[in-house]
Amino acid sequence: MRVPFIRGAQHLVAADSASVAGALLSRRRGRIVRPLMVKAQRCTFAVVVAASVLSCSRPVGPATAGQAPWSPGEKPSPWVILDEARADAAAGRYPDALAKHVWFFENALKYAPAMYGVRLSYALSDWKALSDSYPPALEKLKAERDEAGTKVRESKDSRHSFHDFTSINKVLAEDAKTRDLFLWLDTNSSATAALVYDLAQPSLVRAREYRVCGKYLDPDRSLERMIRLYNENQKFASDSEFRQKNLDFADKSLSNGVGTLIALLVVNGRTADAKRVADGAMKVRDDSAFRERLQSALRGEVPPPWP
Repeated sequence: MRVPFIRGAQHLVAADSASVAGALLSRRRGRIVRPLMVKAQRCTFAVVVAASVLSCSRPVGPATAGQAPWSPGEKPSPWVILDEARADAAAGRYPDALAKHVWFFENALKYAPAMYGVRLSYALSDWKALSDSYPPALEKLKAERDEAGTKVRESKDSRHSFHDFTSINKVLAEDAKTRDLFLWLDTNSSATAALVYDLAQPSLVRAREYRVCGKYLDPDRSLERMIRLYNENQKFASDSEFRQKNLDFADKSLSNGVGTLIALLVVNGRTADAKRVADGAMKVRDDSAFRERLQSALRGEVPPPWP
């Protein structure tokens, strides 16, 4: 069993703490189980299985003559629909699986805002896996990506749309498209570029666009955010059956985030800011591994993006 972590100083700053924490989930026996953070959101595997059975308005399968196409029903459950999409894909019911993935991507947050992270991670990974067997799924996934990019260029819900754009690029292994869109924003809409920079930073770092990064660094605000997320992750870990994994995630996320920030400041000639960030971070963590990471960052060694 593994626990995917959707939070991080760079990856999911858009969501509030409840939404981010709601993205933490576990997979058991091939089914998606509800998040484990808030007691009101907890449920057992058996409850999810039961809900899946009770919520189906008809047997799930491809539409045939005389049978209506799949529809979500009057009271759709995003959790159940996502679970069904995976089951349909495994059973070769590809049209229904695609219909459910599209519905989930376009509608899940209306019913379950806490699925913000799930929507942009495991749900997209499942959709991409479907596309490997069913080419129309790839066409639709790229269409959703391209629509999000158009919205960004037109300044329509820019941050949300950019997050959709970069997340789809990640599962499609087309990271360069995220970089290219940000560079377009840098030239044509610096205000929007500043709004989405943290989401674009991993792509820019991979492309070694360090000077572009330097235009949008806000060290004090970034450090405050990373420390807040670190503390929240640690607090969550104390009330989790996956305590050690969550603690490891919190440590790696802070180390990579602070190290990247410091190194980018150094590369851009802002040594005083870099030292101030390092001093502030050391008040939160002071172990040898963390000190070593900060020392390498102060030498201008930019770490690769993580996770």
